Amino acid sequence: MIVYNVQRRWFTEKVMADKYRIAAGLPPKAVLKVAVESRPDLVNLLNALCDPPERDKPVPAPATDELVDRAYVKATKDIPDYIPQFLRKDGSVS
Repeated sequence: MIVYNVQRRWFTEKVMADKYRIAAGLPPKAVLKVAVESRPDLVNLLNALCDPPERDKPVPAPATDELVDRAYVKATKDIPDYIPQFLRKDGSVS
């Protein structure tokens, strides 16, 4: 299976990825081709996206450091001021 990644978006076809890239004003190298040829490749890719490896350790194929950087969104514990108090888990105001 081949999919394409541009920033934090995924595409099934290169044409669609290129259209998005062009609309966003990004260079051609912004399109990343990801090939998953086996179930272990898929597992490695999903694990790398869910739990990014440390910078000094190798990333199992087909994921790359670049792909992990594009897909991973670091969780923050800061709750924005516009979130009402009753929606906060602990009920406290930041």
